[in-house]
Amino acid sequence: MKKSKLFLISAGVLALLIAAAIVFVLTNINTIVKAAIEKHGSQATKTTVRVSAVRIKLSSGEGSISALTVANPRGFSNRDLFSLGKISVGIDVRSITKSPIVIPDIRISGPEIFYEMNSSGASNLDALLKNLQGPEAAPKKEPGEKKKGKEIRLFIRKLVFENGRVEARIAALGDRLILLDLPRLELTNIGGNRGATPSEVATTVATALARETAKVVTRSQGEKYLKKGAGDLLNRYLRK
Repeated sequence: MKKSKLFLISAGVLALLIAAAIVFVLTNINTIVKAAIEKHGSQATKTTVRVSAVRIKLSSGEGSISALTVANPRGFSNRDLFSLGKISVGIDVRSITKSPIVIPDIRISGPEIFYEMNSSGASNLDALLKNLQGPEAAPKKEPGEKKKGKEIRLFIRKLVFENGRVEARIAALGDRLILLDLPRLELTNIGGNRGATPSEVATTVATALARETAKVVTRSQGEKYLKKGAGDLLNRYLRK
């Protein structure tokens, strides 16, 4: 067989494999993104992150994520700490093959946050923030194993939480549920020009939401906390 013919056959096989890979990614993108959110979210928070469904339309650069939940850290109740019901996402399709991938807008409507403080004065948000600030629980690599593929990096221009609600349960106040509104929270330029890894994005977003939630609770219930001998609680969050 002539070299030129062999080259053409090899090139044809390579093109077929690339086409097959592209088709696989495009037809399975919802599953791939869902798995990535759960994996990187769980690594960042060191608790269980779950997503009910992901729907992405690359043709229009639109997407949605349904029922994203973050479980309570170990040592607290079995309630979810965060429940992010409706998430709409805008995608710059032209950036999909580049780094960072540009996300112009993420809008999270109706987030529900459960704040819990036990009888010893420890809160689930404190535990989450500690997890987020610790080393990332990355999968272990075998000796000699090389890093696979190109690192995904994201640049999110704007991320908004709106119409949110906080449920607080505080042992020192009798364990009754306190219902509070969560003010609109807007984050911009997450990742910057270089972009951030999915785990870094998860850490940034969860930290901001946790701190805003703590501020809402302490501002609402601060006087009662002070009477219970927890005078450092307000300063702990409001100065951050």
